[in-house]
Amino acid sequence: MSSGLPTLNRLRKPELIEIAERTKLTDVSDLNKGDLAVALDKHLSDNQATLSNDKKLADYFKRLAAPARGESPVKREPRVELGSPRVGEEDAWSQTQATRDCQQSEDAAKSPAFKTPLTKAQASVARSSSRVRSVIESTTQQLPPSPAIVTDAIDRQTARMREGLETAWTDSGVVEYQHAVRSALSSLKAVETIVLLLEGGSMLKELVPLRYLTTTPAVDAILLPSISIKVPDLFVLLSGSFWAPFTLWLLSGLILPLVAAYFINLSYQAATGGSGVRRGRSSAASDRASFDPLTFNIAKALLVYKVYVDHFGFFDLFSHYTIAKVNVSVPGGWGGMLTGTAIGVIGTLYEAILRRQ
Repeated sequence: MSSGLPTLNRLRKPELIEIAERTKLTDVSDLNKGDLAVALDKHLSDNQATLSNDKKLADYFKRLAAPARGESPVKREPRVELGSPRVGEEDAWSQTQATRDCQQSEDAAKSPAFKTPLTKAQASVARSSSRVRSVIESTTQQLPPSPAIVTDAIDRQTARMREGLETAWTDSGVVEYQHAVRSALSSLKAVETIVLLLEGGSMLKELVPLRYLTTTPAVDAILLPSISIKVPDLFVLLSGSFWAPFTLWLLSGLILPLVAAYFINLSYQAATGGSGVRRGRSSAASDRASFDPLTFNIAKALLVYKVYVDHFGFFDLFSHYTIAKVNVSVPGGWGGMLTGTAIGVIGTLYEAILRRQ
């Protein structure tokens, strides 16, 4: 089969019969198109010298003169200029050269010329070349992408981590608890309660002594020293040394000021309109009108000064020792209690101003 046969195969059978008649090829009427094209190709190639001047067969002879596809010369590899590569291309040039050397070694080992047994040195060189090539390929595959892609990936991971932390913080309920505590403490009642808790806790600390219970052994392995354990002596609750000071503090600091705030109640007067009956007021207004905080703090300040400065013992119901005990137990003494009442008065006035705005 010549290289001009594809040109004949593209023609129709009547055209092939016409070419056969013109070139004096006989006995072609019984042949099919494929056999006719093969016979005509053989006839034309054999008589190329006499038929090459036919203009209608110029395409065929031009294709016949060209080399066959299977016989085309192998393209040469582009010549590499010898010399040191540029600074940015040294690693790529080294990897390319090493890969080409390894490929040439393997191709040489697979060629027919190497059908003979290899020596130990040649086999070792071939194995080394194969290992070097595999290392180079794995290194090339593991090279990181461009810096922009790495930066984008880091940014995405950072954003995803930030969103995860924000979601975990929101789901934990800490924000809701924070707002709830803030709402509970943002009131005058909370301020008064904190002041009373400070005074009462200090009273209990002074009136209820601690009794030694035991001592824990030291643990040298974790540098833990021995710790003495003390518990409150609750038997003091059965004695008058506890109840006399505590009762005096309750009367002067809580009970009597509350009674005065209930009956001398200016906020109640404003809430009921002076009629003594609530006229459709809300429950919040009713709660505010139950005890007047301004009267509570003023009455407490007067009682503190009268009891703990003038030593008024409620008609000798409490001794001077009890009054002095309370005065020592409360933080700051009577001055600290007066400071608490001043804070309450300022808070009451400030709350009234905010309510009017």
